Amino acid sequence: MCDTSEGERASATMRPRWGTLYATVFPQLAALGAAEVVHSPGAIRLALRCLLALGAFATMSVWLRANRPAFDLQNWCDCAGQRMTIRVIESRLPKLTASPLEPAVITQDLVEDEYDIAGR
Repeated sequence: MCDTSEGERASATMRPRWGTLYATVFPQLAALGAAEVVHSPGAIRLALRCLLALGAFATMSVWLRANRPAFDLQNWCDCAGQRMTIRVIESRLPKLTASPLEPAVITQDLVEDEYDIAGR
């Protein structure tokens, strides 16, 4: 997209906040290591391991979602704003006239109303 022959790497305006990731995940990993050293009953240790591991993965997932724009802008050059056109299309969901969960109204028409009944 841009001329990169000059050898200069353009700096992105946003950078991933690596310090935030390290500050939030390191204590959880340290606690996970401490849970291995402390001798506690098997069920408690297993629950603690699972809780700390899931917490670490959840923290990393939230951090990655919060820094997604920074990762996207990391490989862009300074002139990308002038050369790139981004089209935003808004999408609106159509309003439903009836909820699909509402029961259908069934009309019970008698057969005699539709046909002439001849005397027997």
